[in-house]
Amino acid sequence: MQVSKRKEDISISYISALCAYAGIAYEIVRHDDDSTDGILRKRILLDGHRKFDAELRIQLKCTSSLSQYTDHGDAITYKLKAKNYNDLCLPSTTPIVLGLLILPENEQLWIHWTEEELLLRGCMYWAEFSKEAESVNEGTVSVKISKKNMLHAESRLEILERIAKEEWP
Repeated sequence: MQVSKRKEDISISYISALCAYAGIAYEIVRHDDDSTDGILRKRILLDGHRKFDAELRIQLKCTSSLSQYTDHGDAITYKLKAKNYNDLCLPSTTPIVLGLLILPENEQLWIHWTEEELLLRGCMYWAEFSKEAESVNEGTVSVKISKKNMLHAESRLEILERIAKEEWP
């Protein structure tokens, strides 16, 4: 299997595990012409009694190559395909975010397992571009992602709650 496909599968496993832990349904999208790799769904209880079915689309990217990203300490700059960037900028009734998983450069460090644990080394960050203008670039667009936007079970739930309360973005 090509390394790019392995990275794609690892990013799907990462988001799937986090969603499962938080009680969020994660559905893989087979045809992602609109840059949607998956949809997160959760029924949110508002005001203690009102239910809202919240959804969030996600475009997954995974890299271990320092030629594709730069870590600035508090933020990461990533070279995203212009087509994906422009898709992420489009207004939509179902919001979409970019999920960028950064793995160690050394492939041998990506995953470690024993009888007691399965460890995936890396971190996924998210970014939202719906208020940004589309790019005229044909190749890539350098996007800046705050390292405060770490993707974890709680952050996914917070985003879905903001969508339910119509506070997103």
